[in-house]
Amino acid sequence: MQAKDRLRREYSSFNDLSRQFRMYDEQSIDSLLDDRLRIHMNPNGSDDMSLQRDDCYTPIYPAAHPQSPLLLLRQHNFKLRAYYSNVGNCVQCNKRIRFGVPSLRCRDCPLRCHTECSSQLTVNCIPQPLASTKRGHLSDYVPHVAPMVPALIVHCVTEIEARGLEQEGLYRVSSTRDKVKRLRHKLLRGKATPHLGDKDTHTLCCCVKDFLRSLERPLIPMYHRPDFVLATQLSDPLAVEEQLYLAMVDLPQAHRDTLAYLMLHWQRIAESPAVKMSINNIAVVFAPTLFDDVDLNLSNIVLWQQVLRVLLLQSAGFWAQFLAVEPPLPASSLDDDEWKRENYHSSSAHWQSVKTYFRSMVNLAD
Repeated sequence: MQAKDRLRREYSSFNDLSRQFRMYDEQSIDSLLDDRLRIHMNPNGSDDMSLQRDDCYTPIYPAAHPQSPLLLLRQHNFKLRAYYSNVGNCVQCNKRIRFGVPSLRCRDCPLRCHTECSSQLTVNCIPQPLASTKRGHLSDYVPHVAPMVPALIVHCVTEIEARGLEQEGLYRVSSTRDKVKRLRHKLLRGKATPHLGDKDTHTLCCCVKDFLRSLERPLIPMYHRPDFVLATQLSDPLAVEEQLYLAMVDLPQAHRDTLAYLMLHWQRIAESPAVKMSINNIAVVFAPTLFDDVDLNLSNIVLWQQVLRVLLLQSAGFWAQFLAVEPPLPASSLDDDEWKRENYHSSSAHWQSVKTYFRSMVNLAD
């Protein structure tokens, strides 16, 4: 009887964990007492029936830890076409795409470049979001396939790490509001991916911060904050990692992927001695932005800074496991000209049938 009561206490406490870490599945208390099923509840083979933390959580990291933003690099699906209108400049060299000269356009993202610049291309392929209206939610700006990170953040982070890791004061030195507003409008509303090679790195950093502040819901929503705060109250590093994993899994996918991508980016900045932005400095700068607490007071700010420090101290492999790259949805096999011809013929056939119908009605009236 005592063994059954002890097992019931262990089973009820273990039932509070996520389904992903359950060993008992949906077995009943009586079935767990059966020696024949002991292998399912005690995989280590020992006679101790108590739950060990190593049994319910085993961190699995990718083989290679990401050290560059090329983790999200997705191959472009280029199409060769000659344009007979003004299509702007090449995203790589920032030179104008000449009239009638064949150039490359990606089918998945709004990128255009010269054919000779395709081998030197460093811009990530971020598929366009499905939503046409921007209501201010993070899910309105992310692609429809994983990793769901907004194109604005990916393009700015890629350019910052390409030119700014040896520059002092990233995310600390401000830029003019007019420059940030114009750059944000190009990245969110522009018809093509803009060239960022001539933009100041401080303007790019301020654009990332301004975008995170403008979201309708903060990157870490209010109803998910207790899960992250609980991780700061634990002393065991493995327990902290387990709690953070459970908190990340519960986040919406757009918030989870964006947070993981930014954590990898801020870790690279903290590791660069020339930037002079330690983990504590990054936590001070971004704590109000990520949490965006309505009731901002000193105690809340200190708590969010502590949470952000715990997040930044996790390994790069922990964050990389949330950034699996999925291929975009297959594009249509018809190019633009074929699509126009097909729709033209279908519309012409429709109007021909309408004319025939009215002619028959006129003939009947006569």
